[in-house]
Amino acid sequence: MMIEPPIEKMSEKIGNKYKLAVLASKRAVELQKKYLEEGVEPEIELSQAANEIWNDEVEVDE
Repeated sequence: MMIEPPIEKMSEKIGNKYKLAVLASKRAVELQKKYLEEGVEPEIELSQAANEIWNDEVEVDE
């Protein structure tokens, strides 16, 4: 279960939970591909993606 960043506040920030889920999963896949290309063992991409969204490091398409 993900506690931080808070899902309810993130979904308000993004617009809705569906859009948040799609954005987080796309970013997690990007991170996984990046780590695999670098030869690094991927770890917790979804948590990292959620933190990037929360910290406005991921561009949200309207």
